[in-house]
Amino acid sequence: GSDIARLKGIEIDEKRIVSSTGALSLDKVPGSLLIVGAGVIGLELGSVWHRLGAEVTVVEFLDRILPGMDGEVAKQFQRILEKQGFTFQLGSKVTKVETAKKGATVTVEPAAGGEPARIADRPAVIAREQHDEQQLGVQPAEPRQPRGHQRPEPPHPLAPPPSSPPPPP
Repeated sequence: GSDIARLKGIEIDEKRIVSSTGALSLDKVPGSLLIVGAGVIGLELGSVWHRLGAEVTVVEFLDRILPGMDGEVAKQFQRILEKQGFTFQLGSKVTKVETAKKGATVTVEPAAGGEPARIADRPAVIAREQHDEQQLGVQPAEPRQPRGHQRPEPPHPLAPPPSSPPPPP
């Protein structure tokens, strides 16, 4: 399972700022839509709403779409989406969202710092998902040891204690 990855200081009201689940329940096609996160879920939602007539802008913190996917595949997919009319702001982060009756004004700035830009009158979809280990009933994995460092194996239960002398021949 997964859950929405909330952005600090931004409240999802499921009207003007919606989660990926809320984006499936919008009662009409928005004129424009801002998607936060260029992962599979955000791009899929953007593609659906774009085909229905919405202007779609995608803001992604990383410098590429589809993190974790093959770089060449992601690059080609981005070209396809851009030809369809998507706008991408890669290497950018959402720092503030102000809601109004009609939509939201979103402040976006470069991830590395710089001048913020404001994007107005767009419903914002927070489409970032995070894994929910508790819902799956699994425990988070232990951190990995750095390469070159090996964790000592615990002694075998039938092995003699380390302080005993070797058995006689």
